[in-house]
Amino acid sequence: MGLLSRDIKSLGDLLVQGLGEALYAERRCARVLPSLVAKASDPQLKSELNAILTANPACVGRLESVFRLLARAPKAAESPAIDGLFIGAEEINGEIDDPHVLDAAIAAAIQDVAVFKTARYATLISWLQQIGRPDAAQVLQPNQAGCRRLADALCLLAERQLTPRAGGHPSAPRLAG
Repeated sequence: MGLLSRDIKSLGDLLVQGLGEALYAERRCARVLPSLVAKASDPQLKSELNAILTANPACVGRLESVFRLLARAPKAAESPAIDGLFIGAEEINGEIDDPHVLDAAIAAAIQDVAVFKTARYATLISWLQQIGRPDAAQVLQPNQAGCRRLADALCLLAERQLTPRAGGHPSAPRLAG
């Protein structure tokens, strides 16, 4: 685990680190999404991105509640993994001139973030259950469900609308994933 491992001696420590990374991801999301909403041209994509922004304070609040349930102060922990995903999302804007291709790229980048967050929440929920805190695990269930819904919605939007507009062929065979 590199630099993080020196402070992680138990599953509880790992859990607190993971909660901090999830909090970092949610806060980073709130900073990055407004610029992506402004760059998106597809109304449905804008709507999905705005829905994330609307839900974000509740997600942050639930994470902070879990910290408090564990008698810890909410503290974000930088995450190189989430930084990489958001750097990719932020760099999209200067590289793509076609608005339809830009929409497809934005949807893909945010879908990556949503999938990462879905997996992170699943792990945190599992760890909370393992340490005997199903009450705290239940608090995070809506965050995981929201991320999963977003990833699925962006996938469908891209498949049915954004990719064909960007020059993809809707009749092409789907690649296994």
